Amino acid sequence: MATVRPYEAKDKENVREVCLATGPKDAYEPKKRVFLTLCFSDYYTENEPDNCFVLADDADNAVGYILCAENYGRYAQVFRRDYLPRVRKLGFFLGIGAWVNVVLHGHYAKQYPAHLHIDILDAFQRQGYGSRLMDALTAKLKEKGVPAVMLVVGRGNQKGRSFYLKYGFEEVKVLPGGVVMGLKLL
Repeated sequence: MATVRPYEAKDKENVREVCLATGPKDAYEPKKRVFLTLCFSDYYTENEPDNCFVLADDADNAVGYILCAENYGRYAQVFRRDYLPRVRKLGFFLGIGAWVNVVLHGHYAKQYPAHLHIDILDAFQRQGYGSRLMDALTAKLKEKGVPAVMLVVGRGNQKGRSFYLKYGFEEVKVLPGGVVMGLKLL
């Protein structure tokens, strides 16, 4: 039985591992590994740990997570200053990929100021843990007065899209590679 709890500093490496294990096929390639962890886990755990929750297994190891930036303006400022330069050192195309991610979230920031990333290892999926992680985060965001949250899911990820729609998200925009989904909280 796994439990949802707030993120703790001891979870950082397990969160990174979940990020990679649930990522693309080339996630463990050295440059791609750094890119993925900088863009999709490290910013959140290092700058907004109070907006992060983990799914912990019986040994209290993170086997899933939900990570969130509650304010796009603050996220963009810190990411551009502290993370984007490190990603750019990995290569031109990875730098462009990171920049596009920041710009994409910014395009929807007025309506959806917060954005999230959620990933769960395969062995723990389809057991209600995704909803429990979402419940923990949305309660925290509502408590803070954050009006709405968004995410981008892969266009071909039908399982993910179905989960988000069932949870109450709406499809905001279908893009060539993904679908922007938003959830009003207040």
